Amino acid sequence: MPSAIPDRYKLEVRLGRDEDVEEWLATDESLDRPVLIRSLGPETTPERRRGFVDSVSRVAPVGHPHLVKVYAVDLVPGGAYAVLEWTGGSTLADHVAAGRTVDLADFLPNATGLAGALAALHESGAGHGAIDMGAISYSVAHPSKLGGFGKTTREPGDVPALASVLETALTGTTPGGPPPSERIDGLSPVIDQILRSAQRGVMTARELEKALSAAPTPRAPAPEPRAGSRRLLYAAAALVAVAAGLVGVGFLFAGDSPGPVLPGPPTSTSTTTTVVGTTTTLGGGVVTVDEVTTLDPFGEGGENDESVSLLVDDDPATVWSTETYRDPLHLIKPGVGLSFSVSGSPQGVEVLGMTPGARFELRWGTETDIALTELVAAVDVGQTPLSITLPPRRDGHWIIWLTDLPATPEGGYRAEVAEVRFRP
Repeated sequence: MPSAIPDRYKLEVRLGRDEDVEEWLATDESLDRPVLIRSLGPETTPERRRGFVDSVSRVAPVGHPHLVKVYAVDLVPGGAYAVLEWTGGSTLADHVAAGRTVDLADFLPNATGLAGALAALHESGAGHGAIDMGAISYSVAHPSKLGGFGKTTREPGDVPALASVLETALTGTTPGGPPPSERIDGLSPVIDQILRSAQRGVMTARELEKALSAAPTPRAPAPEPRAGSRRLLYAAAALVAVAAGLVGVGFLFAGDSPGPVLPGPPTSTSTTTTVVGTTTTLGGGVVTVDEVTTLDPFGEGGENDESVSLLVDDDPATVWSTETYRDPLHLIKPGVGLSFSVSGSPQGVEVLGMTPGARFELRWGTETDIALTELVAAVDVGQTPLSITLPPRRDGHWIIWLTDLPATPEGGYRAEVAEVRFRP
């Protein structure tokens, strides 16, 4: 690690090497957030360091939900470094090495997003040059991201390399064997054709993105007779969850006016006080989300504002995230929030992809001042999606006020939310 890296970056954990690039998990103490530092040391040539800085610099201006953000890149005496977004450290290579593959339901959204990220790079005049399993971060229910910038360019080209990585992530083995659809129940042969065409180098990244976005959605595997007892247990558990949710809705509407749904006592597993799944639509009409903003009245005034629009883009693969805090949120401030300015009278709200272990209050008011809003529900997040039946309120601001954030595997506390949908 070059000694001249700015003091604002505190090195925490050495992660290892990616070819000749050394990787560290660090803390950007100026912004209080985890970052990934990729660096070249004095054993590399000056030409290699200049090439590293040049290639990463070309990526830096490109923004895409499936592309790792570049925060800084520079030459220093005896080396070079780049500061990148920290995505959790889990890569496709880690999953396949552990005997796991990409969940079938997650494959197409993430594959399409990665192809779109690569297309954005190419259309900006940049490229990657070394896409492999270790260059793509992946964890269930979070968007995969293309990273690993700055390695020495190698063959094949970006699109064939990405298509090969996608097939390996899907099957757990390198391309060349039976087509994926012959090994995975429910996968369309169309996906075989798309991946094999891309591997031959006859598609651009944008063409690959369009083909994947139009591909048939994988269907769930047919039930297996010998697994019937286990599936019945799953069904019973789901019915119990729905029944518990209906009880919560009953409490919500009990009495003359709606009151809060309060979380129950702690148990050995995460629970939620709202209905899990789809609830009945009450009434009709049109509901419009006019504006989405973050609320941080007890902090610096914002909370990843640049990505808040992802909450209403109708794409569960994109997420908004709180900042990462070193200490539990309640020790720092009362909370942070999301405000949805809504026209109409929504009958319910669905929250998709919120990190389990988070805790939030659902509030309503004509203003966004938390002290002047009405508590509608208090939720301990277990499984998602969450579906909350709302009391009759017209227009105004619906606020998700996060009061506690779950711990992250890499340290710190953070929560993500994929989508928030108001139902008429």
